[in-house]
Amino acid sequence: MRKIISPLAGLLLLSYQHTAIAASETSSKVEEGPQVEHQQDESTPSPYAVTLWDPQNGEDSERLWSQTKLMFGLGVGVAGFIALLPPEISNWDRSDGDDGLIEKWWDNVREGPVWDEDHWAINYIGHPYFGGVYYQVARKSGYSQWDSFSYSALMSTFYWEYGLEAFAEVPSIQDLVVTPVGGWIYGEWAHQTEKEIIADGGTAWGSEGWGSTALFFLDPVGKIGQGINSMFGKEVIQAGTGMISPVPSYFSPAEGESYAGYWGVDMVFTF
Repeated sequence: MRKIISPLAGLLLLSYQHTAIAASETSSKVEEGPQVEHQQDESTPSPYAVTLWDPQNGEDSERLWSQTKLMFGLGVGVAGFIALLPPEISNWDRSDGDDGLIEKWWDNVREGPVWDEDHWAINYIGHPYFGGVYYQVARKSGYSQWDSFSYSALMSTFYWEYGLEAFAEVPSIQDLVVTPVGGWIYGEWAHQTEKEIIADGGTAWGSEGWGSTALFFLDPVGKIGQGINSMFGKEVIQAGTGMISPVPSYFSPAEGESYAGYWGVDMVFTF
């Protein structure tokens, strides 16, 4: 509990400090003399402006897009893992529906969002963690906390809740809120913690092994890409993607063989 409360308290304190500094600067300007009312410095961007599609401060949009494509592929693997969990834990409906998988997805999208009854660990541990993974993709590409939160909200809403997961269940009210908000809290803590571990020579608790393990879980998407490229000594994988397929995609079905109930995971990497 302390590990959860401490980062949150730190972020709230940081927000309070920024507010206090801004209030102090405003007070100083008032004491200096009359100011022109309703005049805004056009050169100062709004702190709530989303620059994901229009980088303005040196953000690495190419890295963000590359990591996003890799995330698409890794997300399929996560969906496959959840599909293997007992239904009483995942609450996923594994049937194809009466009218096919696409119609089932569309029915779920139209029905949601609803208050789900998933296992608490999935809702309040798993979703904030993966919200933090989304957050880290943008944060480590040079984007601000607000941009990174916006990216996490977009990915968790449209890629996951109304995308992959909607093939199995109706979008969830808790997940739409908990994933980006919990992801921001956890993701920023993970971002700062990762920088501290790297500054300490890649060690945690005095151990390089613990340091490597911590760095992987703090940013799994980045570490998987780095690990594969490091294995070959060059940038072998630039990006990756994947999809779930109800029929074989890269080989011809054997004559007379039925593929009823077939499910495959297609992974495509750009070299």
